[in-house]
Amino acid sequence: MATLRTYLFLTALGLALLGLVMVYSATYRESGTAYLIVRSGHVALAVIAFFVASRVRYTAWRKLGPVFFLAVLASLVLVLIPGIGVEIGGGRRWFDLGFFMVQPAEFAKIAVVVVASLWVARMRPGSGLPIGLFAVIGVLFGLVVLEPDFGTSVMILAGAAGVLWASELRTRDLLLFGGAAVGVLVGVMLLAPYRRERFLTFLDPWSVSQSSGYQVVQSMTAIQSGDWLGAGAGAGAEGTYVPELRTDMIFALIGEELGLLGMVLVIGAFIFLALAGLRISLQAPSVLGRCLAAGLTTTITAQAVFNIGAAMGVLPLAGMTLPFVSYGGSSMLVCFAAIGMLYRISEDSERAREVKPRATARPYSRRRDRGTRDPRAVRGG
Repeated sequence: MATLRTYLFLTALGLALLGLVMVYSATYRESGTAYLIVRSGHVALAVIAFFVASRVRYTAWRKLGPVFFLAVLASLVLVLIPGIGVEIGGGRRWFDLGFFMVQPAEFAKIAVVVVASLWVARMRPGSGLPIGLFAVIGVLFGLVVLEPDFGTSVMILAGAAGVLWASELRTRDLLLFGGAAVGVLVGVMLLAPYRRERFLTFLDPWSVSQSSGYQVVQSMTAIQSGDWLGAGAGAGAEGTYVPELRTDMIFALIGEELGLLGMVLVIGAFIFLALAGLRISLQAPSVLGRCLAAGLTTTITAQAVFNIGAAMGVLPLAGMTLPFVSYGGSSMLVCFAAIGMLYRISEDSERAREVKPRATARPYSRRRDRGTRDPRAVRGG
């Protein structure tokens, strides 16, 4: 397990370093090294976030979780207020701190996983889905939709679904939640004209290649031009112009510059992250640990699937970045914090397994051994 969690971090770091190269390649012609410098700062802060998160025992989220949730909830409300939240491209999603643009919706992805995990961990196996939890998820989802940020709102529901999948709640209720979530997403998508247009464009982007389908068509064209080995780092983004290349469509640049081989390696890295997160979840010593790991893994994996699928034209555009790779400071911090939490769950699980045999090997010496239990051991719940 120590090797697994080490590789988990190294894989995330490798994707981040690849993103450093890709972001520079996408921006150096217009901006020189400006984005490279800022992106390097994002990576450095993200690594610090990983180490901080990896030092917090996952059971400590029982106390930290409610405070974290309330802070995120307050920030989601404040960011909608003109003069406080910054509006860019029609969306009011950011706080401008001068040296850093913070996007509260990114932190809502972790908040929903933490709160949902804490909630279901206290419930008996076979219980029904609590209405209160449903309301909490709905509030976070609704506030993010109001920004508007449809892509992040989808990830909020994905993280909640991952938690509920790993829980011990009644299967019928989980299926009902899944059906309700899909229904809400379809409704939100069809009610907004531009989201509805995105979906219709996905069905046949070539028929509107000079209007709403332009971004998808250009992305697929760039990927196709990369062939097997690509044009080489820094050689792309010349003949094929792809909008939002450094963020939502960075996978198109990977395909163009690194070819099929580069795309397969990136997809393989995310598959490894998904499988490693799943194993950490299955080996967690408690329901809380299992749900936390499942929710965090689902969030990262689902976002990668939607981003890559949109760039390749097999899923509708939802405005999602590619975890660890795309430009974006808040996204980078949240992704590495999630990896840090997975790392700590794995570490605590291993320590719990090491302590348990010692506790059962001498059943008649409880009184004598009282107080000698390894303080790093994890109790249930």
